[in-house]
Amino acid sequence: VPSYRIGILGNLFSRIGSSAMPLLIPLLLQVGMGMSPMNAGLLMIPVAAAGMVSKRYAVKLVERFGYRRVLMVNTVLVGVAMASFIFMTPGQPLWIRIVQLALFGAVNSLQFTVMNTVTLRDLDRDFASAGNSLLSMVMMLATGFGAAAAGSLLAAFNHLDASHGATAALHATFVCVGAITLTSTVIFWQLPDTRPSPRDVEEVAE
Repeated sequence: VPSYRIGILGNLFSRIGSSAMPLLIPLLLQVGMGMSPMNAGLLMIPVAAAGMVSKRYAVKLVERFGYRRVLMVNTVLVGVAMASFIFMTPGQPLWIRIVQLALFGAVNSLQFTVMNTVTLRDLDRDFASAGNSLLSMVMMLATGFGAAAAGSLLAAFNHLDASHGATAALHATFVCVGAITLTSTVIFWQLPDTRPSPRDVEEVAE
């Protein structure tokens, strides 16, 4: 099933980058911004809150623009949002920091929702259970790969240029994980440029 193959591959590459963020963002807030662990944890609330809100618009966006356009545009937004954390500074106003985190949470959550629905949409009922199991396994693998990639990149950049400190290594890592996420646009480009019926989208999303 083409949509399933594309969805699985897209999930893998996109989630590798996204799975690095729960490690990188708190590190940046504590090491780069000098925040306490508690305050850094509190600043993750906008990420989760914006993610819950954006999920409600996934079906409407897919109905209007189709899976291909939504995933290609949103994947670029996710990659740019990841790389944008290099501009976060200790002197930055708190409200800008909150907006930046919320925007990342919104596009990241939307990405997960639409990727999952496009992966499972064309599977027959006989293969739905097995297909969902494989998707879950890929998601767990990507989570592990993402954390490992983030740690490896941080160590490598810190070793290559230790004179600039951990913040510079974090910035370089954000750019790299954003670039990894952007590679999935090539995968999603293979989707047909069609708009599914509202009923089909709602059934898969549920």
